[in-house]
Amino acid sequence: MKIVLYGRQGHSYTVAFKNFLNSTDEDYVYKDVAKDAEAREHSKKLYGGVVKYPTLFVDDQVYLTPTTEEFNKIMQDLKLRA
Repeated sequence: MKIVLYGRQGHSYTVAFKNFLNSTDEDYVYKDVAKDAEAREHSKKLYGGVVKYPTLFVDDQVYLTPTTEEFNKIMQDLKLRA
């Protein structure tokens, strides 16, 4: 399973999602859209020219700005636990 999270340092949802992912045994990639130009440009393409976050990628699925409830459901469906 490949998990990638786009976010921004200090953003509450980004911090919460990273904290959860850090507490699991699953490897993931984090990209800060403020520091990673490639991630920032990809975000703009996903959101019609605007940078938004967090964005979660799981294998071939893309979750645009998931809420905490949506994130929790995704993690539950993946059987990931803190």
